[in-house]
Amino acid sequence: MSVNSSDYQVHLGELTITLSPHFSTVKKIILYSSPPGPPGSSGDIALVQLGTPVALSNWVQPVCLPEASADFYPGMDCWVTGWGHTHEGEPLKPPYNLQEAEVSVVDVESCSQAYSSPNGTIIQPDMLCAQGPGDACQDDSGGPLVCQVAGIWQQAGVVSWGEGCGRPDRPGVYTRVTAYVNWIHHHIPESGGSGIQGFSWIPLLAGLFLPSLLLLLVSGVLMAKCWLGQCWLGSPSHPTSDL
Repeated sequence: MSVNSSDYQVHLGELTITLSPHFSTVKKIILYSSPPGPPGSSGDIALVQLGTPVALSNWVQPVCLPEASADFYPGMDCWVTGWGHTHEGEPLKPPYNLQEAEVSVVDVESCSQAYSSPNGTIIQPDMLCAQGPGDACQDDSGGPLVCQVAGIWQQAGVVSWGEGCGRPDRPGVYTRVTAYVNWIHHHIPESGGSGIQGFSWIPLLAGLFLPSLLLLLVSGVLMAKCWLGQCWLGSPSHPTSDL
């Protein structure tokens, strides 16, 4: 599978979906391909390199990439954000504000039982499950799942798939970021350009590429790497609506 980077734009720091003239062009898209990666991985992840560096502001701030050994344990409270449907079959209504939902990480065994199949295990090692009552929904694919660890927001997952939205015993399934940290480091130079102003990579977006997916940020927050020296701390800088 290949994609044409010129077909995509990245909008940063936006609370509502608008036809804003302010966007970043995409220089390069790297789709995940095996190897490297965990055995049985789904590979629902990609890297996007922007055409120009990003200048941080009150509306555009980085969130940390976790260590490969990070543990997002069952019961841990996290947040998922996006502009997708608010319920099954119900698209987001005007003014199209960014939505948020608090979810808790679900243990692998319970998630595997929820999505059991006669053909074998559906939940792979590179997947992470979380459940609400709120949930990601249609058109949220590619959005971020973030968890606060010691006061620092880290991206634990990328919205991947699920059965319906917010159904009992049907957790949302996310690409587990920790499974791909080494792959991300392999493709992103450690120099990262000249500091934050030289940062031009968006490390994580799901492999299902639709224009709307490239808009999905964490409350208008650009995702970045911790080694750049700044990470998103505390609560979002502005409120969003509940999913």
